Amino acid sequence: MRPRTSRLKRLIGGSILVLAAMVAAPANAQGYPSRPLKLIVPLGAGGASDLNARVLAEKLSERLGQPVVVENRPGAEGIIGVDAAAKSAPDGYTLVLGSSTTLAANYSLRAKLPFDPVADFSPVSMAFKNAFNILVIHPSVPAQTLTEFIAHARARPGQLFYGTATSGSKICAEMFKSQAGVNLAMVNYKSSPQALADLIAGQIQFVCEPVGTALAHIRSGRLRSLGVTSPARLADAPELATVAESGLAGFEYSAWVAVFAPAGVPREIIARLDREIQAVLAEPQAARRIQANGFDPMVGGPDALAALLRAEMTRAVKVVKDAGIRPE
Repeated sequence: MRPRTSRLKRLIGGSILVLAAMVAAPANAQGYPSRPLKLIVPLGAGGASDLNARVLAEKLSERLGQPVVVENRPGAEGIIGVDAAAKSAPDGYTLVLGSSTTLAANYSLRAKLPFDPVADFSPVSMAFKNAFNILVIHPSVPAQTLTEFIAHARARPGQLFYGTATSGSKICAEMFKSQAGVNLAMVNYKSSPQALADLIAGQIQFVCEPVGTALAHIRSGRLRSLGVTSPARLADAPELATVAESGLAGFEYSAWVAVFAPAGVPREIIARLDREIQAVLAEPQAARRIQANGFDPMVGGPDALAALLRAEMTRAVKVVKDAGIRPE
């Protein structure tokens, strides 16, 4: 009888622990947050995503009553920062800006990732969309238009360099190379501002740069636009032609950014975060600041974000295949 009694005690003890965990989860969620949160940006400081992360963190801090600290974890085209988030405790105190580039594009560009974009994350809330880029060159390049640049590059295969620090910028540039039939050599950077700085200095010739960080340099004459990757001209920069109307019909590239948490965060905490993030995005002042950084607010909860990620992963695989990019 003793073995059965011992086993019964273990079963009862295990059931009590499970019940205690079930009771504690809502209680913890009700007291959330009780300490500062960390928002990982898997890119360097100063880029468009980083600037908008700081807008979101500032406003979210006010609504949650706890500081939301932005932590830049650049490297490996966003993989280092995203992986750090995936391996964090699922308690709602570590969030990460995941995107169509750091999650979906990396899934298509890498033969192996240290994380699963779907299984290792809890979608929290959509955040920013319509992040279009501009194909920009250094003014020393003897080309005033997209068609002239294509002709110039074709005459110098492998002699012109493009910079990239993110998978999105890389896919954008590789799509351009494939469709234009040019051979540009790639230079990898740890952060987008570093690539942009080298372009302005004339160390490289070409970058597919987000609108928010490229526009001021174009208007000052430090860089030259070959075209915007949007389907139509931008309301804030109607003087800039699109890539499609400049000679590459059908060319379009955009990115989105959203908030994710490690897999396993309690549903009540996810719901609270989603509610507060959507409230921030609805604030007119926050929306204007986000738009000034080259994005639009994007509304959608966890389920919609999960569907968006899966669709983006499927699209990215096709883009990489069609562009002839070989996963590393």
